[in-house]
Amino acid sequence: MIFAKEVGESLTYKFAQAAADMRAHGREIISLGLGEPDFRTPQYVLDATAEAMNAGFTHYSATQGLPEFRELIAKDMNARFSSEYKAADIVVTPGIKPAVFFALCALLEPGDEVVLFSPYYVSYPAMVKLAEPQARIVNVALDRDFRLDPEKLRAAVNPKTKCILFNNPNNPTGKVFTREEIDLLVSLALENDAWIISDEVYEKLVYTGQTQIGLASYPEIRDRLIVTNGFSKSHAMTGWRLGFAIGAHDAIVKINKLQQHVNTNTCTFIQKGACSIYTHEADHIAPYVKELERRIDFFHAELNALPYMKAVKPDAGFFCFADISATGKDSNSFCADLLQATGIASTPGIAFGPEWDDYVRFSFAVPMATLERTAGLLRAYDPKA
Repeated sequence: MIFAKEVGESLTYKFAQAAADMRAHGREIISLGLGEPDFRTPQYVLDATAEAMNAGFTHYSATQGLPEFRELIAKDMNARFSSEYKAADIVVTPGIKPAVFFALCALLEPGDEVVLFSPYYVSYPAMVKLAEPQARIVNVALDRDFRLDPEKLRAAVNPKTKCILFNNPNNPTGKVFTREEIDLLVSLALENDAWIISDEVYEKLVYTGQTQIGLASYPEIRDRLIVTNGFSKSHAMTGWRLGFAIGAHDAIVKINKLQQHVNTNTCTFIQKGACSIYTHEADHIAPYVKELERRIDFFHAELNALPYMKAVKPDAGFFCFADISATGKDSNSFCADLLQATGIASTPGIAFGPEWDDYVRFSFAVPMATLERTAGLLRAYDPKA
């Protein structure tokens, strides 16, 4: 296997591990690095999963995913996006990362170009290079308000572009792409016969007044579209490792072949338990989002009151991507010093793209009391000390 330079150690996990090591030696640590909800998995999912285990759903299942589960996913997508997906157009995977990776494997050939929006999810470049080491990555940097520059996008997408990979809402910025931005993206993909891989894992964690545009709502692109999604964020199921890819049937067939030889199948009783997600009202999500919005209202104001930091308020999710250029430090140095000086663990902006070495990502998927403690420590912290 060729390990390109993009296939490095994840900085999100590197700093999380450093924080864990310090905690193990008795240091008080506030972990704002990893994107893991502090909410509890809904009880009905826990109950349905335990019932599935006791009922004997502990053996192999269909490689592509339990038919019942895929039918429910297709029904939900079709109801929300007026699409016509079938269970055969879905592969259930052990987490969303395999869904994105397998999609790239199914599409890429040597010399293909992949467009990423920078800042991007930290694993995207590594996934591209693992799927096809000779693929060329083209970054389209968002502006400092995290908006998509139309001219940069037009310059990046061309007949060599095999696919555009992005997440909406965006991690790490929390921004939701506008209808105009998505319209342009779709039109350029069509003009250049490119695919779109749309990672929509944060779609349900959108704040008041914002609307997330699902790519499946564009019928003109569906034969060159793969949507990946799952339940880690919306249902606090990060440890369950459950995701799916849904899209153009020919690509799904290839993804399923990869699944056969790599995973065999996704955990059977977890799939059976997750069927309950589609037979219960997701009434936990509204209060979940309300609490996240309350936290970011507080934390955003606190960050922007600091002399050495400023941030654009996110539209969704539970990350805040803050500008630290006033400190004069690169993001690795800032995060390392912040951890040592205050015990606050964060993630360097360089992890999300080379253009963002003067940014840092904080997760606010923690209790409000923890954010209040963090704010006090940040007010007392002197980055030039």
